[in-house]
Amino acid sequence: MSTVPDHGLKEMIPVFGPEALGVGPQVGFHAALERLGKAGDLNARLLLSALSHFAAKGYDGVQVKEVAEDAGVSKPTLYYHFGSKEGLFRQLCLVSLASMAVRIQAMVEPFLAAPIKTPAEVEAACLALFRSYLELLLESQEFTGFIYRSIAVPSPDSGFRDLMPLVERGLSPLGLFMHHVFGIGLDRARKEVMLFTSLAGALIEEKLRDPHYQVSEDEIRWITRRWLHGALG
Repeated sequence: MSTVPDHGLKEMIPVFGPEALGVGPQVGFHAALERLGKAGDLNARLLLSALSHFAAKGYDGVQVKEVAEDAGVSKPTLYYHFGSKEGLFRQLCLVSLASMAVRIQAMVEPFLAAPIKTPAEVEAACLALFRSYLELLLESQEFTGFIYRSIAVPSPDSGFRDLMPLVERGLSPLGLFMHHVFGIGLDRARKEVMLFTSLAGALIEEKLRDPHYQVSEDEIRWITRRWLHGALG
């Protein structure tokens, strides 16, 4: 009988939940993995190494051996913990998406607790949310862009399309924000979330193309107002 854990690649749960990572409004999964890795957690070290390699080289460009070596372990050890390169990538996605979901929920909750009625209040709330969401994406912009390309906009032969419901679940608090602010149904709110996040994603892609590019406050205001005009129309 094999001693290798049954990872169940298609139905895995994160090796670290948000509570174990200690993520919160000001603590992202990258910083949390670093903290756990320095404390001696091998899974955290492997995921942190994988994060760096997948972000820089894409899925096909990554060799399991180099990920293992950067984490200070052998390739068989990585396989023991994650089963395969696909298992490693899926765990990285699961951990990051679960952490992002918690942070987006915390980001939205103050807006849901407050009445937002006047046009000025609506615009101020949308600007604040867009800034916060963009800052969240920029914390690990290379991997954020890679996740969007690998999951949200998959190729026909992508093996990761089944992770898209996790992306949508993590973004669902944004839909509650749209419902609360605009008084629209959840189906319409879901469409607005896709537009909202795609605009932020476009800025991330621009940042990846030009590392010197800095998103300005004027640009944030212009993009948010452009989206807001469409949402109100």
